[in-house]
Amino acid sequence: MNQYLRKMSAVILAGAIALTATACSGGSSSGSESGSTPSSQAESTGTSAPADDGETVTLKVWGFDYTSTSEDLARVSQAVSEITREKIGVEVEIVRESDAEKLNLAMNSGEQWDLVNYHTFSGGLSTLVHNGMAAPIDDLVEQYGQDAAAAVGEEMMAAGVVDGQLYSIPSINVWASSYGVAISSAILDELNIDASTLKTWDDVHEAFLKMKEAHPDMYPLVPAWGGGGMQKAFAFDNLGTGFWDGLGILENVHEGSTTVVNMFETDSYREFVEMMYQWNQEGLLMPDATTTTESTKDLINTVGYASIENFTPQKKQELANGIYWKGKEGTAVEIVDPFIPCDAGGSSYFIPYVSEHPEKAMQLWNLMYTDADLANALTYGVEGEDYEFTDDTHEMVIRDTDSTYGHIGWSWPNESIAAVVEGVDVDIWDQNKSFRESAAISPALGFKFDSSMVMNEITACNNVTAKYEVGLRWGQLDPAEALPKLNEELYAAGLQTIIDEKQAQLDKFLGK
Repeated sequence: MNQYLRKMSAVILAGAIALTATACSGGSSSGSESGSTPSSQAESTGTSAPADDGETVTLKVWGFDYTSTSEDLARVSQAVSEITREKIGVEVEIVRESDAEKLNLAMNSGEQWDLVNYHTFSGGLSTLVHNGMAAPIDDLVEQYGQDAAAAVGEEMMAAGVVDGQLYSIPSINVWASSYGVAISSAILDELNIDASTLKTWDDVHEAFLKMKEAHPDMYPLVPAWGGGGMQKAFAFDNLGTGFWDGLGILENVHEGSTTVVNMFETDSYREFVEMMYQWNQEGLLMPDATTTTESTKDLINTVGYASIENFTPQKKQELANGIYWKGKEGTAVEIVDPFIPCDAGGSSYFIPYVSEHPEKAMQLWNLMYTDADLANALTYGVEGEDYEFTDDTHEMVIRDTDSTYGHIGWSWPNESIAAVVEGVDVDIWDQNKSFRESAAISPALGFKFDSSMVMNEITACNNVTAKYEVGLRWGQLDPAEALPKLNEELYAAGLQTIIDEKQAQLDKFLGK
């Protein structure tokens, strides 16, 4: 990997020089960070110019989303194509999905795709590489992606490396998160609860008891998304193999440990599920939390008051201003200090081997990091239909609350050059950057686990965790009984083999 990074340093330096020259020419961009280039100047670097033959090709892009309809995507694809046709000689057809199985089927069908978001793909980038689906992009980045590499920066480019080759460019978002509970501001005000005094899970527990006493028919805690979704409750790095995958983790990123352990045997996990079991006995948790298909935005507006979330400066402001919960204001209670896990940037993209136009795909990808008009279209949709600019500066937008086009800025390559939503500070991208720089960094940053040698064990262990894990996290199973059974069955299914393999690969990655 070090050899790769030395090679990339020259690429990034060249891109940075080009970006500096652009900046000196008088261009500026709305809210850009990390040296990104505004749309009006993107072509000045020479890396996004149309092919000499003038051919216009259509690129198929698979993005991540929950709500966009086919009609939405057709409209936005047309708006995006109006930009890309002129800039790089391509038209774009966008598909957005949150269904991991649909992506799995699409990737295994041989269907033509040119740029694919792998956020939901089981096993992530490493599995795509080892299954022969993702194409290496070192040469493509060197020729067509200097702007993207410069915008991301050398350290984070390592997150796209597998086995010494580059397969992905990390999407620019905060990369770091703190964790805790988002609570309805209205219930805090009603019960005179000062959010600044809520520092621990015990403090949150006392607040939840007051809520339940005041409103017995409501549930203080509901899922953050359907099927029992919740963000992390302690600072573990799952080493890139699944959000709550405990089959070999680093327990506390802030302490910098490089020892791979079984999450389900850690004090951190045991204490959390014991707490959730108690909360469930007290009626503080939504009873059907593990089976509901409703989003937290709907649940908070109907039956609940809080959800376990991750936080960034941007999300805290969107929460406080009623943007995140569709009109209901919320307050962030941070319990876990911010950190960056090994798979930061893991909602990024790759160019599939089946792409017939990898050079054009790279040009499009590069343009997504530099063109503010393109970033606005991808993030917000069609001006006048999905959003409006607040004024002629084009620094802020007001989203149409009836629009079904999914506003998930972090799922695109570079939301930091897009306009910001009204109600959020205009310098939010700079705040996000400062927040990121203050966060603890996992010692495994950039590590990719190759699971191919232990797939049988992983399958067997996943079958075990499916019986217990979500129920434990939502207090539906008694940890005193279920946790020993879970661990016994996991080791019988081969967990130690998985942990040993992860440790060996991590040690090699760290140069031990």
